[in-house]
Amino acid sequence: MARPESVMTWAVVMIFVSAAAALYLLGGVDLFHRDPSKETASILLVGGSTTVLPFAEACAQEFNIGERGVTVKVAGGGTDAGIDLLKAGGIDIAMASRRVGDFEMELLGYHLEEHPIALDAVSIVVSRPIWDAGIDDLSHEQLSAIYRGVISNWKELGGPDRGIVALSRSPGSGTGEIFSEKVATPGVSVYMGTSEEVGRYVAESDRAIGYLGLSLAYDDDLGIVAYEGTVPSAETVRDGSYPLARTLYMYTRGEPDEGERAYLEFVMGEEGQAIAERWGFLPIST
Repeated sequence: MARPESVMTWAVVMIFVSAAAALYLLGGVDLFHRDPSKETASILLVGGSTTVLPFAEACAQEFNIGERGVTVKVAGGGTDAGIDLLKAGGIDIAMASRRVGDFEMELLGYHLEEHPIALDAVSIVVSRPIWDAGIDDLSHEQLSAIYRGVISNWKELGGPDRGIVALSRSPGSGTGEIFSEKVATPGVSVYMGTSEEVGRYVAESDRAIGYLGLSLAYDDDLGIVAYEGTVPSAETVRDGSYPLARTLYMYTRGEPDEGERAYLEFVMGEEGQAIAERWGFLPIST
């Protein structure tokens, strides 16, 4: 399997690719070809978090089959991009992998209605050779030191003599913002646009560490690391013992209209929550 050893070259490429992808996916209304003069009221546009994206897409597919009088289209681009587009009227519903706080709401100057849709966790993963070498549990201090550049070689943690490649999410990622808030603000040079990119890089490397959603962490090519002695799982997320557990959200501009409410009720209802479980998330309801 090819391994990405040229870190700086890979980082530069990924930054430009991720930026281009974000502009394509959520660069205003181009993705959906939104033209107010031609648009019908039956199109519902959903955009934002790439963590929520596969769940929202799967829900949209099932929802659209039901011929409920509204067709849902979904795209990614990141939590911040989704919130900005929602405020600007470019989309109808924003997906977010973090909560929009009261202060942020004030800065937006617009009331966004919050809709919790599923439970998840920011999971720490390492390349399989690192996990096999015994790096399967990291404390807050150790993980923070890695991402601040204080620890730069796996041998400092009892692992092999290999430089650490620490991956982070690009600015605008809700997952990245949670990690920065709860663990450390990364001082790394390798940024990825999506959690899928993080997973691929870590899987193809023999020395990398990254973080992604729980639904993507359970991959045979990745080593899931316990954080503060706790492994992310359905049980530890539900009981709150995993420190990086989180809630996923959708947001609307104020009270949802009829079409928005119909889709949200599907997502948060029995069918939608079953889809959430199939994608590795936890239902929001007990």
